[in-house]
Amino acid sequence: MWRVAIYAREAPGRAGQARLDWQVASLAAQVARQPGWCHVVTYADQGTGTVRPGLSRMLADARSYFDLVVADGYGRLSPDHRELQALLAQLGGAGVRVVVLRPAAGRRFARLVANLALADLVGAAAR
Repeated sequence: MWRVAIYAREAPGRAGQARLDWQVASLAAQVARQPGWCHVVTYADQGTGTVRPGLSRMLADARSYFDLVVADGYGRLSPDHRELQALLAQLGGAGVRVVVLRPAAGRRFARLVANLALADLVGAAAR
């Protein structure tokens, strides 16, 4: 069973809160459809600045609470390429994989991405 964390981020404001709630619900529904995946925690941030308490908590919890991070897109983790690479390296160093599921791309595509990620994880665990 893979322990899954969801990370979501949206712009601040009332409309941003509604989009953030939708993003979390959509990702949670996709995670629930994946065999062997168990949603254990959600981290969320509102804002575009560098202060992101949800992301900070997620990085601190990475080694002990979950095996996978699911996000709507890499840009949700960071729109900055260098920062994104550093975040992915930090999560990878903690033994955590990042899976991007884009709800807007449709269920079939999301299922394909999730299955490929799961196959990669199962293959890595067997090695």
